[in-house]
Amino acid sequence: MGRIKLLVFILVVFALGTVWVSCSKPPEAERESAKRARDAAMSAGADKYASAALEAASKAWDTAESQMKEEKYKEAKESYTEARAAFEKATAAVEAGKKAAAEQANAERESAKRARDAAMSAGADKYASAALGAASKAWDTAESQMKEEKYKEAKESYTEAKAAFEKATAAVEAGRKAVADQAKAVLKTLEIKWKKLRVTAKKMEKKLKDKKPSWMADAKAIKEGLGRSKKMIVSAPGEAKAKLDTLKTMIDRWESTFKEMATSPSKAKATQKKKSP
Repeated sequence: MGRIKLLVFILVVFALGTVWVSCSKPPEAERESAKRARDAAMSAGADKYASAALEAASKAWDTAESQMKEEKYKEAKESYTEARAAFEKATAAVEAGKKAAAEQANAERESAKRARDAAMSAGADKYASAALGAASKAWDTAESQMKEEKYKEAKESYTEAKAAFEKATAAVEAGRKAVADQAKAVLKTLEIKWKKLRVTAKKMEKKLKDKKPSWMADAKAIKEGLGRSKKMIVSAPGEAKAKLDTLKTMIDRWESTFKEMATSPSKAKATQKKKSP
């Protein structure tokens, strides 16, 4: 009987010792399991599309890590198990979060597209090209991010693009005025040059010879072009400026032609004098 009691006592002590050892052993397996679940959640994009669930899981992880340092292995084991389940929940929530983010990004895209269309309709490509270029760059970035399914970043970029397109639209009026002022200045200069050119042409009429038909055609184009440009400056200053630039090229060319014609006779006379005995 005494032997039986002793045997039972030994078994109880052994069992308690086993339990104590198992409780005192660091829960490395549970930690590794929770870590794999955490890595999977991050790889899936839980930081972007399931941030609330990821935060809850991270808290459980931090608690477990703290308990491990304090050698509270039993509590740590439970916390790692809880963290693993929470990370898996965060991973499962990513798809729904990604879908919601995509919908939000698409909504911002439509808003930015309307702002872009408004900027183009207002004439930002002509009168606010720098601002339009910055807005277009933001738009292209957003489009690239959408293709890469970076919906959160795309949403921010579309918001930035919308604001930039609106800024470009607002800059159109000032740009239009600046171009109109430039066109007026060019027109004034060309009108003076054109007046002088006609006087020169009249003096050089006898020397025009075979160039007269070309001069008459260009003279008509210059006269009509200056008149049209003057009317266009208010309604379409950009087109007026472009037209005036073309007319300037024509006037400059004829100025050079007349200058050459004016100097050629003196060269001929000088040549004749050299040949004279």
